[in-house]
Amino acid sequence: MNGVTELIAEDARTWVIRLQDTAFADWDAFADWLERDPAHLAAYNAALDSDEVMAGLFAQAPVQDLEPAAPPQRRLYWLSGGAVAAALALVVGWTSLSGPAARTEYATAPGEHREVALADGSRMVLNGGTRVALIDKREAELIQGEALFEVRHDAANPFIVKTGGAVLQDAGTVFNVVRDESGLRVSVAEGAVIYQPGSQAVHLAPGDALSVPASGAPQLTRTVPADVGAWRGGQLVYRNATLDRVAADLSRNLGIKVRAGKGTEAIPFTGTISTQGGPGAVIERIAALTGTRATRAGKGWTLDAIDGAPR
Repeated sequence: MNGVTELIAEDARTWVIRLQDTAFADWDAFADWLERDPAHLAAYNAALDSDEVMAGLFAQAPVQDLEPAAPPQRRLYWLSGGAVAAALALVVGWTSLSGPAARTEYATAPGEHREVALADGSRMVLNGGTRVALIDKREAELIQGEALFEVRHDAANPFIVKTGGAVLQDAGTVFNVVRDESGLRVSVAEGAVIYQPGSQAVHLAPGDALSVPASGAPQLTRTVPADVGAWRGGQLVYRNATLDRVAADLSRNLGIKVRAGKGTEAIPFTGTISTQGGPGAVIERIAALTGTRATRAGKGWTLDAIDGAPR
């Protein structure tokens, strides 16, 4: 194992042991450890192989299981650019002897994208700072962040996306979903989406954009279908959006914390922001476009009112 020292190998064995614990939750630390050195991934997989060999040496005759089955061990692969955090599929559930199919969770770090091809031919693309759980082949849950879904339609078995208390049902669809502290936003590029199927259903057609605030009534507006999911190509398109919302989107896409300062949260913005050219350049552009001042705040940025005057 090139570059794998005994210290790294020992760390890898420790991670293998920790990940077998059903209560394990320190995924950020594990991803950070993998990212620090390409040798860490090789050491982890080698430790996993050794663990499986040792398990075979101590295998005994079958006995009645008294405990639930242990979660499957996680073999990982280095992806292009070494972006482990962007593509680490976090398997947080497993199949027990008599339980339902495993729930698989996918996560991206802020500033990273990930595309996931599903078994039925559908596809989902995760923006930065996003967590999506695949419950089965035709059902997903957006836990937080933003994802674009390209769904292969099946009228007899519609694709379902759950997020918070909302249910979205496809009707041959390409649609984008955002769930953050402000609430839920759904926009449709192709086909149709049914929001909350049932007596209170709202049918969304191409170009429809539904906003459901954390507290308040849903609001239906229009957008350009081609702009739905434009973040995949480095473009953020807005029509009368608040600076608070723009800052949240920039945080997801740039991988740094961006915040609207006191008195600037409600400044309206209409236009297109390119996320190319580095975070600093992007922040300076949006500050100029909104009449604010970009101020460093720790590792992030704040868009403050110029001269401290409230807007």
